[in-house]
Amino acid sequence: MKIRQKEIKQTALTNNCPECFSNEGLLLTFYQKHIENAWYKKATGEITDSIKCQNCNTDIYPVRWTDDIERVREFYLKSVETPARYFKLTRLAIITLLAIALVSIAVYILLINNLSY
Repeated sequence: MKIRQKEIKQTALTNNCPECFSNEGLLLTFYQKHIENAWYKKATGEITDSIKCQNCNTDIYPVRWTDDIERVREFYLKSVETPARYFKLTRLAIITLLAIALVSIAVYILLINNLSY
C-alpha cells in the first residue's frame, strides 16, 4: 500500500520564522491524503499541512508556532476548498471480480444441469 500526500495549496507567509527570525521565506503547504494499492485508488478528505522556512531550510512544527502563525494557518485552512474524494477500482480488481462472476455463473449452470437429470 502506498500513501501519498498530494499538494493542494501552497502560500507564502510574512510571519517571522521562530528559528532564524526572518520575516520572509515561510511557506505553508496543504496536502490531501491519497491511498493506492493493487486493488483500488482512493483520495480521502483528510487534509494535512506543513510550514517550512525557505531561509534556514527547517520544518516548523506546531510546538514552535507563534500565535500569529497559528492564526494565519487557521485563516488559510478555512480558505482551502474541500478537495474531491474518489474511490476507483484498478484493472486487477475489475478483472478479478469479472472472473469470479463468470466462474460462479458457470458453476451455477453446471449444478442446474446436473439436478435436472
